[in-house]
Amino acid sequence: MKSFLEKTIAFINKSKPSPFVREYLFLSNARASIYVSSLVAVLEIWMLVMMITGVIKDSGNYSVQWLLTHTIAYVSLLAISVVMLAYAILYLRKKASCRAAGTAIKILFSLAMVVFGLFVSCTSADRGGQVFAFMTVIVFLNCILIWHPAISFISLAAIFFVYIYLQEKIIPITFSVKVNAFTTWLAIFAATLNTYQQKKTEARKDEKLRELNAYLEKMSLLDELTSLPNMKCFYAKAAERFADPLNDIKRLRLVFMDVENFKNYNEKYGFAAGTEFLKTVAQIVNGAFKGDLTARFSDDHFVALADADGLEAKIQKIQNDMREQELFVQLRIKAGIYAPKNRTESPNLACDRARYACESIKKHYGRDVIEYDSSMQKEFRQKQYIINNLDKAIKKGFIKVYYQPVVWAENGNLCGVEALARWEDPEFGLMPPGAFVPILEEYHLIHKLDLCVMETACKDLKEAIDNKRPVVPISVNFSRLDFELVNPAEELERCTKKYGVSRLFIHIEITESALSSSDEKLKKSLETFRKNGNSLWLDDFGSGYSGLNVLKDFSFDLMKIDMAFLSEFSGNEKSQPILTSIVSLAQKIGMQTLTEGVETEEERDFLKSIGCQRLQGFLFGRPMPKHELSQKIASGVYVVGA
Repeated sequence: MKSFLEKTIAFINKSKPSPFVREYLFLSNARASIYVSSLVAVLEIWMLVMMITGVIKDSGNYSVQWLLTHTIAYVSLLAISVVMLAYAILYLRKKASCRAAGTAIKILFSLAMVVFGLFVSCTSADRGGQVFAFMTVIVFLNCILIWHPAISFISLAAIFFVYIYLQEKIIPITFSVKVNAFTTWLAIFAATLNTYQQKKTEARKDEKLRELNAYLEKMSLLDELTSLPNMKCFYAKAAERFADPLNDIKRLRLVFMDVENFKNYNEKYGFAAGTEFLKTVAQIVNGAFKGDLTARFSDDHFVALADADGLEAKIQKIQNDMREQELFVQLRIKAGIYAPKNRTESPNLACDRARYACESIKKHYGRDVIEYDSSMQKEFRQKQYIINNLDKAIKKGFIKVYYQPVVWAENGNLCGVEALARWEDPEFGLMPPGAFVPILEEYHLIHKLDLCVMETACKDLKEAIDNKRPVVPISVNFSRLDFELVNPAEELERCTKKYGVSRLFIHIEITESALSSSDEKLKKSLETFRKNGNSLWLDDFGSGYSGLNVLKDFSFDLMKIDMAFLSEFSGNEKSQPILTSIVSLAQKIGMQTLTEGVETEEERDFLKSIGCQRLQGFLFGRPMPKHELSQKIASGVYVVGA
């Protein structure tokens, strides 16, 4: 018995509408109340007018008691109709909020309608038509307003029972009339039930739609992996905190955090484990900055907006908690801190500055936390300027191509030049590659620069040929990102055709560190270069960790030996045998050699003695503008020849 009762209660609770559905049904009733109460009010006014008109025409047929009771009935129903109409309008306009008052008014209105219907029906002089007044009231109440099925069943049964009872007192009812009355009750109850189910279904659909929209809105503000706020949410909330006068802007700090050595964690445990560990790091960061605003910036980077007090202690807590989670891989948090200057400052810019500070101490073992200061301001401004003005610089010709000579080791004759970018900016002056190339690589803009250099080199070759000046091959550099962002082989083919330049005059330099045996796209591009007749040069050989694998997996025409091997050439006894072995190895696998960074005659003589064919370095000339190179060729400083 107890089990049955518990199941029954559980079923009732499960079938109970949610607060949203109840509110939806209440709003539907409020809207329906406007129509019902308005219609009833109009009818009552009309009935009062008709009654007064009838009395004036035929006053002898109406008693004082009849007039009084009917006037009270009409006015009472009119009054409660006006009250119900007023409440419905106020509630829908959100000027009334008490649902209990609305429910009480609806019940009072319904009771008044039922009593009025019974009164009019039972006191009607027209015995044949008295049922219509009662039926009209019942239809109004149960087919327009929404009631719970149980309430509809009980109230309709009670109302029809009272009506049949009263009718029996006045005029005995036949069996067929009772059957018709039951059929009518059944039809009205079915209509009531249908109305309730329809509105309930609509409410549940609307509820699910709102829940879905709320979920999608929530997910649009959360990082999918860590469930921390994403940067869209972070920037919006940070802007609110900046603008809030209750927050002391001088106490706020934006912190950018980078998990250093996380790549090593992925290599040791795999990417799936790395993904799970990032979730753990997110929880650690959120726990350390409890009560502050945190978010995942990207990859293994996190940000926080917090008070300046206790900031370094929070960062240290992250260090300690992360160390407890992982003992074998030396993970550390590098943090850059930025103090906003005013309430109108952009959180995006503040975050960029904190990030810039953080990046300045990456790979610096002895320092984990740094605050953005005035010394970084110029560097950061220049970085932002470079990112925002590259296209303009290319269009207006601020990007210049300088050429550094390459000579034959045997006789010193000019055998080629390397095209190198320089940025001659009206604001920052002449910027060397080290000032802008790393930034363009970081923001995946390097391909624009490299294509500009390639185009200029082809154009300068065309100009020299047309003017019948001596020409030498030009080597142009492509980075790994170039092969991801564009198709360098296609771009070079287009450019050589555009200017009518032989492919033999363009050599392609690819840095050793850019090569990967698993990169099929890059391999196909290199094969295309070779098919098109371009000479392939392996740049900076020996600067990375995979030099011998590169020689095994790729085919190059020339090996460009990194200048680091000439560092402390005279004082390091290992330099000469290493260089000798590299040149010998290149000869054995059919590659020519070029050594860069040659600055002394001693270095030149040694490289010549071991068979290195080409040399490049300040001993033979620094990178120079096109016109300076042309003048030196014309004056005989450089002799073009084999």
